Amino acid sequence: MQYHLARLGRSLGYKVWIAQNDHKRQWNNRALGEWSLPVLPPLNVPKAASDTISFIDVLWLDAEDGIVSAFEVEKSTSIYSGILRLHDLALSLNHPECHLFLISPDTREREVQAQLLRPSLQQDKIRNLSYVLFSDLRCDCDAMCKYGRSVEVLDKITRKPAAGGAASEVS
Repeated sequence: MQYHLARLGRSLGYKVWIAQNDHKRQWNNRALGEWSLPVLPPLNVPKAASDTISFIDVLWLDAEDGIVSAFEVEKSTSIYSGILRLHDLALSLNHPECHLFLISPDTREREVQAQLLRPSLQQDKIRNLSYVLFSDLRCDCDAMCKYGRSVEVLDKITRKPAAGGAASEVS
């Protein structure tokens, strides 16, 4: 999923950061770090926040090194830990335009919905948090790379939990 996100981010004209601990991981015989900036640019946040942010799975940055989007891929680890890293980012940057995404296997959708409906996550700073299922990203990545112009290309495959736990697509 990091590969798809990195490829999509680059095709949209963003700089891409892949979590520092994943730079050597391989996909299609290429290190994921080949898709990434070698070093995360300074973010003007406290060091503790910067250290946490550097482990977010994928970041898209604009020409001025501002974070446009952040992605946490939660294949087998705790959904809540990914949400917490994204929440820390939102609080540290105080940048309401930053789009925050969990990328989840289809089989974990209910767990993602339950976590996103927690009262502590219903604050203003985390309202830009939504999720994308693996199947949707895999299926639509090529088309989004070809036709997309900005992060908004993800709107058609992005989901937010609705009250009561049913997923609703954002369009």
